[in-house]
Amino acid sequence: MKIQSVVLAMAMTFAMISGACKSGGVTSSGTGGSSTAKSGGSSGSGGATGSGGATGSGGATSSGGARTGGSSGNGGAGTGGSSGSGGSSCNATANVTPCGGDVVGTWTVTPSCLKLSGNQDITLAGLDPNSCKNVTIAGSLNVSGTWTANSNGTYTDGTTTSGDAQIQLPAGCLQISGTTTTCARVGGPMTGIGFTSVTCTDATGGGCNCTATIQQTGGIGVLTSDPQTSGNYTTSNNVVTADDSANYSYCVSGSTMTWTPQTTNPGTTGTIVLQKNGGPGSGGAAGSGGRTGSGGTTGGGGVTSKGGATGSGGATASGGATGSGGATAKGGATGSGGATASGGATGTGGATGAGGSTSRGDGPCDIYAAASPATPCAAAYSMVRALSKTYSGPLYQVRNGSSSSNTGTGGTTKDIGMLADGYADAASQDAFCTSTCTVSLLYDQSGNANNLKTGTKGTTSGGTYSATDDFESSATKGSVTAGGHKVYVLYMAAREGYRSPLGVKAKGVPQGNTAQGIYELADGTHVGTACCWDFGSVSPDPTTYVTMNTLFFGTGFWGTGAGSGPWFGGDFEGGVWMGGSSSTPGGNSSNPSLKVSFALGILHTPVGKYALRMADVSTASDLTNAYDGAIPSGKTWGNAGGIVLGVGGDNSNNSWGTFYEGAMTSGAPSNDTDLAVMKNIQAVGYKK
Repeated sequence: MKIQSVVLAMAMTFAMISGACKSGGVTSSGTGGSSTAKSGGSSGSGGATGSGGATGSGGATSSGGARTGGSSGNGGAGTGGSSGSGGSSCNATANVTPCGGDVVGTWTVTPSCLKLSGNQDITLAGLDPNSCKNVTIAGSLNVSGTWTANSNGTYTDGTTTSGDAQIQLPAGCLQISGTTTTCARVGGPMTGIGFTSVTCTDATGGGCNCTATIQQTGGIGVLTSDPQTSGNYTTSNNVVTADDSANYSYCVSGSTMTWTPQTTNPGTTGTIVLQKNGGPGSGGAAGSGGRTGSGGTTGGGGVTSKGGATGSGGATASGGATGSGGATAKGGATGSGGATASGGATGTGGATGAGGSTSRGDGPCDIYAAASPATPCAAAYSMVRALSKTYSGPLYQVRNGSSSSNTGTGGTTKDIGMLADGYADAASQDAFCTSTCTVSLLYDQSGNANNLKTGTKGTTSGGTYSATDDFESSATKGSVTAGGHKVYVLYMAAREGYRSPLGVKAKGVPQGNTAQGIYELADGTHVGTACCWDFGSVSPDPTTYVTMNTLFFGTGFWGTGAGSGPWFGGDFEGGVWMGGSSSTPGGNSSNPSLKVSFALGILHTPVGKYALRMADVSTASDLTNAYDGAIPSGKTWGNAGGIVLGVGGDNSNNSWGTFYEGAMTSGAPSNDTDLAVMKNIQAVGYKK
């Protein structure tokens, strides 16, 4: 649909205190290891407080530097103190002088802060760039935790960033697709991109004043809707690049590494300072650890576990085989004879017998087809399983050798089929995906061959990136257990979407003012706040507006449900309705918030009406009826023949989510049929 959700998708970065505060921290931690006699020596356990001396950079507290510094000693107090006061006011002024170096190892961030200032880039915000200009931001943030770089080019990010920011939205930002929204509604959707909370109020003279709080795990230096706690990194020309997207100038000097995020709009002032674990500052700690390590000699007591080795004599207790009786397994203390219980391992052979359950039962499309009246699947998709017991084709296609922002070219592709019981053959994907892998095609299981590829560009009113082709989603970021198998799911980020071929009306789907049904199983813990994560009927041409008929999931811009969301709603173009027949979407307290791992949403659109039903399939015994009544005033169903997944009708591609399975039906199913489909999904045994 036209944009209905406003999100400031911040490309913020977090830096640490620079200048005097930075050098103070480096000095105190730097002397910490060698000067265990001085600073660490006072506490003996040494270096730990020495690294604490790094916290002495925390001498940020140190107007009391005389106080804190005096006890942890050495001029560190003086240095730390002078910079510490600067730290408390976040006077981050200097950036790193890049020098490169070896980043491999585990690094601990020294507590500091950064400043954000200047204009905020709204490219990914889903706002109309023609009317929403000169958005400004100012903030102070802190980061802590560890960052580990492995020699194979992978990293683990254990950092946390917290703080607050002030955002000024000009009045033009409230103009959305020809309608005017309010500051109160602008703030809500912004919570899904890394902000813990956002409150926007009317500003004098127009526009909005917004206050945002931030609490993010992972994604060091970049505030994002999808912060990563692990991934790939490269170093080149004195720059560290994480996941091909976040760049930092850096310099390694001894056991200290300093980064400056390379960001503009907003500008980032300051540095991220990290201390290498096991370096001079923490060495003393390791020394004291060595003492406790001598306690490890008690581990020599573990030598008594050699006694257990003598229990290998118990190996003679092949009788221990009977010890599958497990009682002998107690004896198994003696009994590596439990090893003979490996005979029990043959029992695992019986487990393979479980594999013998290869018969395929009915799927949702079988249930729809057998209903009275029949409402057959017109289009059906899943990377997890077959949705019909008669479907025999591949479930999806992957592309190996693509980049994370792949629009459908390059690399090599492979169809991923099913095991005998109808679940995806994830092992064949694992064997094929030797580098970056994306989902290049979703196969239609209805028999109508309405396969979905990446969406094509739409109009600029859907946000700047809606006028560009969509990206393919990662084939490996999301996985679950279903039917006892590990399977991959469609884990989608912003700017990723799938659509039927441009200009082609899909086969078998409802056309014009005729009845349609949609069901979708999605992850309510990974949902977007912008426009529009939709599944259903749209125009075959994303530059042409028609009345849409799609199921929306997220915390949309127009209608609301109970709680804080996410909610299932109907995106009918010009708004998202969580229920009700008003021409303007409103609130519906009967529509529950579904921040759950396995959320089922259903949309029926018989002529002149619509119904919304939903459930948490992990716990539900029936579906919730959120609305069943008249169509929104002024609407007429005009199914145009296009199919979309993950973006809006005009290719508004600012939102995100995780898709497990779903189908569109020809005709609107009954409530009894819906319940049968829910129970069929529950029988799959979805687990994270």
